[in-house]
Amino acid sequence: MEIKYNISENAKKFLEENLPEALKAESSYEALKMLYELIDDKGFEAPKYEKLNEFGEKADEIYDEIYELNM
Repeated sequence: MEIKYNISENAKKFLEENLPEALKAESSYEALKMLYELIDDKGFEAPKYEKLNEFGEKADEIYDEIYELNM
């Protein structure tokens, strides 16, 4: 499978495990939208959902990597 945007091995591994459909995205913008939704769904600590949890922090790092490599 050819990925249609620039991505690090670290980001590729994370997406393979957590959001494989993002690897099939037509653009980095589309992949970033999917990743944003994942962070919104699973990336915040209960009960107030104001701070990122451990998963959210990792996903946010991946988001930044993909953004920096493509924008």
